[in-house]
Amino acid sequence: MKFYKNFLAFWCVIYLLIAFVGRFTSSKKEYFPFFRWSLYSKTPNSLNHAYILVDKVGDSILSEPTDIRNLKDYHHVELVDMNLIVQKFYEDVKRKADYDNHMIFNAIPKTSVFKLYETTADLSKVDYEATVKTNRVLTFKNNRFYFE
Repeated sequence: MKFYKNFLAFWCVIYLLIAFVGRFTSSKKEYFPFFRWSLYSKTPNSLNHAYILVDKVGDSILSEPTDIRNLKDYHHVELVDMNLIVQKFYEDVKRKADYDNHMIFNAIPKTSVFKLYETTADLSKVDYEATVKTNRVLTFKNNRFYFE
């Protein structure tokens, strides 16, 4: 048992030594697999998330607004990829970049009707769920964008 205690103590000292040496010798002030000093200082205090609710896909009117990520049977894009496409579309709309020919229209046709929403939350509050706000950013209908 003494061997295991010494073995564990030895490797803990080596681990901490590498962490502290990296603090002073590395250009990034850390050797990542051993220690991450800035993990929480670079975490944002707010959360912005965008999503799209689709009312009409092509010529098919949906019975209720459906999240575009749930229409995988129609657009055949994986959930993670579709989420990245929606986030990129949201960023392009916010920057007023070229979103008329965005890759979102490769997933659904331009004859569709959808609404882009953004949800924000302040994560610095203990009760962050009370700070959640959802705003409609734009509506796409009749091949035109209508901003809210």
